[in-house]
Amino acid sequence: MRLDRAARLREDRRAQILQKAKEVFAERGYHNASISEIILRAGIARGTFYLYFRTKREVFDSLLTYTLEALLDRIQVIRLSPDAPPPLGQLRDNLRRVVSFLLEDTALSHILLYHAVTLDAESAERLDNFYRMATDKLEFSLKLGITMGLVRPCRTRLVAAALLGAVKELVGQLLSATPSPDVEEVVDEILEFGLRGVVVPNRWMGGDSRPAPSLEGFTLPI
Repeated sequence: MRLDRAARLREDRRAQILQKAKEVFAERGYHNASISEIILRAGIARGTFYLYFRTKREVFDSLLTYTLEALLDRIQVIRLSPDAPPPLGQLRDNLRRVVSFLLEDTALSHILLYHAVTLDAESAERLDNFYRMATDKLEFSLKLGITMGLVRPCRTRLVAAALLGAVKELVGQLLSATPSPDVEEVVDEILEFGLRGVVVPNRWMGGDSRPAPSLEGFTLPI
C-alpha cells in the first residue's frame, strides 16, 4: 500500500511538471523555454525536476510522444462487422475525437503544429512518420469506401493527404478563435466538405437550366 501511494505521488509529480512544461513550450517555443521557468511554475526544487527528467529536450519529447500517440489512438479503422455502427458514423466519431483533443488542449496543439516541426531534423522526422501513419489510416478508409460504393473512385493517397492537410490548417486557425468553436459544428463542416465539397452539384455541372446569378456589384474583400 505504501509503495502504491509512493508510485502515485511520483506519477502526480511527473504529470505536474509536464503540465507546466507544456504551458511554457506553448507560449515560448522550445528554444526560448527554460528549465528554470518550468521549475518556477511547477513550484518545485531544481533537484526534484532532475529526479524525473534529465534535460529540457526529454520533457519536450515526452509531451510530443504523448500527443502523437493520443491522436493515432483516436483514428480508428472503420469496422464492417454486423454489429458495427454505419461507416459514416464511425468516420464522424474519428473526426470528433481528433478535433476535440486538439481544440480542448490548445497548448499541446501549439506544440504539435508550430514548435515541434521547426525544432530539428529528428523532431521533423517524427512528425513526418506520424503524418504518414495518419494518411495511411485515411487512405485505407477511402479505399474501403470505394469498395462499398460510398466513395467515388479517386487517387486515394492524394485525397487522404488533402483531407489531413485541411484538418491541420483548420485546427491551426481555430486555436485562437474567440469564442471557442463548437466541436460538433466543426466536425459537421469538415465532414460535409469532405463528402460534397463546396459547390451545388446541379448548378456547377450544368444540370440546372436557371440563369446564373448576376455578380453585378460584387467586390472581393481586400
